[in-house]
Amino acid sequence: MDGMEERLLLIPGPTNLPRRVREAMSGPQLPHVGSEFYDRFKEIVSLSRLVFRNEKGFQFVFTGTGTTGMESSVVSLLSHGDRSLVLSTGYFGKRFYILNQIHRARVDLIDHRDGQHADPDQLRKVLRKKKYKAVFMTHVDTSTSVQNPVSELVAECRNAGVYSVVDSVCGIGGVELDFDRLGADIVFTASQKALAAPPGAVLIAASREAMEYMESRKDKIESYYMNLMRWKPVMEDPKIYLATPAVQVLLALREALLIVKEEGLERRWERHRRLAEIVHGRLEALGIRLVAEEGYRANTVTSFWVKDGTAGDFAKAILREHNIVVARGLYENRDKMVRIGHFGILTPDILSRAMDSVEQTLLKVGSVQQQASALAKRRAKR
Repeated sequence: MDGMEERLLLIPGPTNLPRRVREAMSGPQLPHVGSEFYDRFKEIVSLSRLVFRNEKGFQFVFTGTGTTGMESSVVSLLSHGDRSLVLSTGYFGKRFYILNQIHRARVDLIDHRDGQHADPDQLRKVLRKKKYKAVFMTHVDTSTSVQNPVSELVAECRNAGVYSVVDSVCGIGGVELDFDRLGADIVFTASQKALAAPPGAVLIAASREAMEYMESRKDKIESYYMNLMRWKPVMEDPKIYLATPAVQVLLALREALLIVKEEGLERRWERHRRLAEIVHGRLEALGIRLVAEEGYRANTVTSFWVKDGTAGDFAKAILREHNIVVARGLYENRDKMVRIGHFGILTPDILSRAMDSVEQTLLKVGSVQQQASALAKRRAKR
């Protein structure tokens, strides 16, 4: 496949880059105040609108990470003492909770067990009992690979008159999301996952209602860099100086966004759906238990359980023998969970071959139960 590196990254980001994207980074350094970068930056903002399907709201692109998007949304929307609610379906939901605490919101947490999705009915009941300023949720949590029903969750927020913030770092570009239709107040992503660009850029869509609220706030937004109101005039006129952008990263992002446009969002979403089917089907045929519950499994990343203590052996073996990089679980799940990212420029053919290596290595290092090994042998005989 054009643009694939010799080493295959099957981690939940960063991902392998197309050749065009790498070449965009290797050109001569452009001044961030020059007309050439100015024109390209305007194009980046326009292309970002395309991948978010954001025609009605405001669009932001600036140097940063997914966490920059998280903190920008928290600090721009909330004042000290505001009530907020976090729906946590994994590690990154909990990070939202920490950021709310840091910025001194009176934050409540609905913490779901590993693999469980956020329930719109439960959210509705909670919102009836207590008034919140904003609800924070993940679209796809890369720690558990749960894909939440964000359309239903956001609808409950709108019905209750509550701002909604969606972390789609592992979603945009690989999982269907239409910002204008969704009706969320802030949705953000990062460059290094399904968009197949290098790390270093955050992309944010914000509703007009959210921006009007930020403009009318009585207290100041307590951040310089992550204050969306400071970035708003820069997006309208990139000649305005706020901070020096990572020029080469943004040029690479521009190329990646052009590739998304060329493929078409619907075709890209369908390709990622097929990639997920391959991973889920191959793992389940081995008798392996996926972390995310059925019906809420992401099309961009898959987390699965292995025999406790073998996750590290599996990751080392598949790198050594097949030159494939996978990720282990986070923190308490580090030794018993494996995570595979399947997004960006992957094709079904490349992924199918990679899953041959995954299957062989899982069996070789003893990461699956005996009955799974027997199942694999029976499959091989057919």
